[in-house]
Amino acid sequence: MFLAFFQTEDGVSFFSNILNLVHLHFLFAVLFLLSYSIKSFLFLVGNSAAFLSFKKKTIVIETLFSVGFLVFGFWMLIFHIKSGAYAGMHWLDPKIMLAILGIPLGIVGFKKGSKKLVALSLAFFYVALIIGLMHYR
Repeated sequence: MFLAFFQTEDGVSFFSNILNLVHLHFLFAVLFLLSYSIKSFLFLVGNSAAFLSFKKKTIVIETLFSVGFLVFGFWMLIFHIKSGAYAGMHWLDPKIMLAILGIPLGIVGFKKGSKKLVALSLAFFYVALIIGLMHYR
């Protein structure tokens, strides 16, 4: 089995350690935000040729980054809920809400050509990252 590769000598899965999940989530979030920032900058400055070229070249990798940070984020959320630690994480709800709202805002903004929505989406992702970094272990 593929996941057996990620088990330690004690038989504990690499993915059941919350610190590993936090670091993986952070890595994918930063990679996604870096790619999304470049794409947003090209869109916001009006360089449509560069924007379309960048979008075409990075569509697969950006999808992998976004899926990675969403999967590990929800995995951590479930981990925290099951362990009872979620009750003390009052900062997590706004972070999740900003990230969830940023996704459709960005999609609609890029499709409709709305610079305001794209900028708002980018701001939501950065604020969510800042909230997460304030509580990063």
